[in-house]
Amino acid sequence: MSSKDCFERGLLRKEAVEKEKVLGSLELARHYIGRSKGNLEIRFYDVAFLMAYNSMFQTARALLFSDGVKERSHYCVVAYLREKYSSDKELGVFVEILDTYRQDRHGTQYAGQLVSEEEARQSYSDAQEFLHFAKKRVS
Repeated sequence: MSSKDCFERGLLRKEAVEKEKVLGSLELARHYIGRSKGNLEIRFYDVAFLMAYNSMFQTARALLFSDGVKERSHYCVVAYLREKYSSDKELGVFVEILDTYRQDRHGTQYAGQLVSEEEARQSYSDAQEFLHFAKKRVS
């Protein structure tokens, strides 16, 4: 499904750019990174991974909000960013990581798929890097 399909199905829609929404998503992303770190410390690797994914998702939402786009689908967030910023190699790396984690999250959250310590730590690191990247992009 393309981002055009997402717009046609109402899973993405245009709205006015509201700086408060951008900042709110970035703050939620930061909050989830903290939760990821806390869960790493107590070796709850599945929860650490899920919190890192939530952080990356909120970071991606901030980018959409800064473009005046609202989402109703995790898949469509990825589709939009992939298509809109296809020439941006640096952002493209984060979008591909986000998409991989989106798929892994489904297995972890709904099928009980296990997450290793290494995977959890990598997702935490990726979430931090993506947030740092996005903060520079939207400010």
